[in-house]
Amino acid sequence: MNRLTRLMILSAMTLGLVACGGAKLGGGEEGAAAAAFQASQPAGRGSKTGQALVEQALASGAASITISADCAKSGKASLTLNAIGGELDGLINYSITYDGCSEDGKSEYNGTMNTSLGISIDPKYTSGAFVIAMKGKLTIEGEVSDFIDANVKLKMEFLATSTHAGSVSLVVDGTIKTSEGSYVYANKTVAITAGELPKA
Repeated sequence: MNRLTRLMILSAMTLGLVACGGAKLGGGEEGAAAAAFQASQPAGRGSKTGQALVEQALASGAASITISADCAKSGKASLTLNAIGGELDGLINYSITYDGCSEDGKSEYNGTMNTSLGISIDPKYTSGAFVIAMKGKLTIEGEVSDFIDANVKLKMEFLATSTHAGSVSLVVDGTIKTSEGSYVYANKTVAITAGELPKA
């Protein structure tokens, strides 16, 4: 009977650990920036320019339209074009809703992020740069189980949003909160590894 009790306790503890999900997002401000970068990627699904869904929405000619695409590994991302113009000069505003969207095959995003897209002419970027402003809160579930609450702008090379491996350089301005803390960036250059979310 004593052995059976121990086995039941062990089983309950194991189930409890499984129910808790994955590790928290690690890496401090770089990890938070990596999670925001990964959330920016679905808008570029299937495009060498990194903004295929945005281009498709604009090509429709509609002032407001919703289109969706499969995420790199699983789930979907739906982009709703809201209007022309907005927070960034001469740019477009849209929201992205994530439904079990996984870019790395390890963790999924859920929730909605309001986004603006701009273009920056910067001599550091030979092909030009996107400026992606993101505001909203997303949950992350899987190998990493956490959240990002972002009010941030990411500047990156045009091809960066379609990059799923290797080093990516971002210029980050704004705030990203996770369960580990709140990170404030003032046009800070951050190097991240695309396709990876660091674990605490």
